Amino acid sequence: MRSTWKWFGVRTVYRIDARGRPVGRDELYSPATTLVEERVVVLKARSFQEAIQKAEADARRYVADCRHRNPYGQLVRARYVGYCEAYRADRKIGSGAEVFSTSEVVPRRVSDKAVLRRIFGSHESSRATAERRNILDVVFNTPAPGVALTPSERSFVKRHGTLKRRIDA
Repeated sequence: MRSTWKWFGVRTVYRIDARGRPVGRDELYSPATTLVEERVVVLKARSFQEAIQKAEADARRYVADCRHRNPYGQLVRARYVGYCEAYRADRKIGSGAEVFSTSEVVPRRVSDKAVLRRIFGSHESSRATAERRNILDVVFNTPAPGVALTPSERSFVKRHGTLKRRIDA
């Protein structure tokens, strides 16, 4: 008897950072800045094991496609950190369908605020938001002094008009 297809929401975690020597710098340049990204993808599989296998294959494709230059001329790449968690959706996928859920046991004495801070982190400061520039694609932010766009980056900006002025802290 064949297994039936089921919908799964699968969460994977990535670390994204810039590599190489910067071509240009400004006051927001930071060699220590990295970005942690959690993704939840929806896919069809016959079992949790198959959903995990498909999500890990998707994670490998995602990191292979996540390559660009930042405003400092450095190569930005993503790395799958090897964390994958699956959730089987019990209802049809559509508006309002739950596609991912996770839970944990927490002592009653731990405040809601402490739980949220652990799950989502502290509120990002405006400086930290501005430092995302270290990870952003150069076509979405003004290059640092001394960094020139490549012909393909100029073409992308011309087609999409996406080059934005940088955000000051």
